[in-house]
Amino acid sequence: MRKLIAAVAGVGALAAGPGPGAQAMTTHATGAPSRPLTTTAAALAASARAIRPGTVTEIPLGSNQETYLFGLTSGPDGNVWFVDQGCMGLGQCGIGRLTPEGQITLFVRGLNRGSLPNSVVTGADGDLWFTDNGRRPAIGRITPEGHITEFSRGLRRGSQPFELTAAPSGDVWFTDQGTRPAIGRITARGTITEFSHGLARGGVPFGITTGTDGQVWFTDRGCSSGGHCAVGRVTASGEVSEVRHGLRRGGQPLGIAAGTRGEVWFADSAGALGQVSPGGQIAERVRGLEAGSSPVAVAAGPDGAIWFTDEGQTPAVGRLTPGGAIREFSAGVRAGSEPAAIAPAADGRLWFTDEGGTAGFGVVAVGVQPAQRAAPRLTAAPRPGVPAACVAGRFATWTGLQPSAEAFRFDGFRWLRNATLLGGHRGPRFTPRHHDAGAQLSCRETVTYPPPLSVTAAATSRPRAVRGTAAPAPRVPGAPPPATRRRTE
Repeated sequence: MRKLIAAVAGVGALAAGPGPGAQAMTTHATGAPSRPLTTTAAALAASARAIRPGTVTEIPLGSNQETYLFGLTSGPDGNVWFVDQGCMGLGQCGIGRLTPEGQITLFVRGLNRGSLPNSVVTGADGDLWFTDNGRRPAIGRITPEGHITEFSRGLRRGSQPFELTAAPSGDVWFTDQGTRPAIGRITARGTITEFSHGLARGGVPFGITTGTDGQVWFTDRGCSSGGHCAVGRVTASGEVSEVRHGLRRGGQPLGIAAGTRGEVWFADSAGALGQVSPGGQIAERVRGLEAGSSPVAVAAGPDGAIWFTDEGQTPAVGRLTPGGAIREFSAGVRAGSEPAAIAPAADGRLWFTDEGGTAGFGVVAVGVQPAQRAAPRLTAAPRPGVPAACVAGRFATWTGLQPSAEAFRFDGFRWLRNATLLGGHRGPRFTPRHHDAGAQLSCRETVTYPPPLSVTAAATSRPRAVRGTAAPAPRVPGAPPPATRRRTE
């Protein structure tokens, strides 16, 4: 986090574009350079067996001069999505995707020249949204397939978009740390509006989150620039207000996330965890934190606890239970690590990024099973002209919550022919046609856990061949009729 804050302050020099290290990347898909990592899949397989709460596994990716990870989120496709700011050194900047099998793909086509992506979040529209505080500041959108669009109109001159959050309305809100600090909003169609009235003089908006009640909260680390630190709230119409009473002297709030009981939590890098009630009352906790701690990010876990990253004297990942007990876990965290962003994922664990001298991902087990308990299945072998039915799978209950197949438009059933999604075909039934004979048909079910988890899980049935014969070839106009076999007595 310290490196990232310094990078934002010197964004003009650091966003000069990819260095020579970018040439070492190989192409995985059109416009999507991929960094193949032979150790990732093995590390993921080994760590997946650990479910003891607090078990931390780190997956190193190499020097942070080539790979510099910050923001990450659970994607609408069940994968983990992240931001790579490697262009601050010798690598490539882009938006990355990590599959459960360990395949990492970095998408760069469509980014503005000199782009410096920072944070990423899943929107209600099924796309992922990110901030870009590079040469041409922007708010970007990337589809699960990797198509990128950036929007700059509406941002003020000197903007530095930082973190962002998706609201139930479909809008995405973000913090802007530029020369005219603001809280911004972008609609699904790309219309940007920024709001400053109500921000304290010298304010530096940092983290932002949407509470379970739909309220948007943010942190203000303005005390680092001669102003006052605070926690703020912005209404749907853009009215901004800030609260300072309850913050410890010298407190510096950074990451913020929704809790499970209507409250929000924030990481105080001066050595505390803060809680904000729906009414705006702040209370901070320090008991249980290690000496020299410096929490930087927080997230709700599928076990009902609040989890956080700590880049202090003893780098760690920590847990705050619903009863208020704090415990930190440093075993498994590599020496020199700087745990940063953290988010729950479909495998039942929390993922975090490591900004230390060796960049990497980390996972921490929380004691729950993965979201998918049983995959959906086809009721019978599909046949042309006969509706095929997909039986819903089973998914785990996390912190008393079951996922919904109707929360967002990307939830529900989709159908695949030979592992390729069929456009426009949704719902638990699909009728194959004659030209589908012999093809492998399967169904995919996508579900999303409600806030504060906001984790999407996708499960695909075992494919089954469509029985029957292929349809006869169409007759060419003017061609003689096909020969018929003469009947003999």
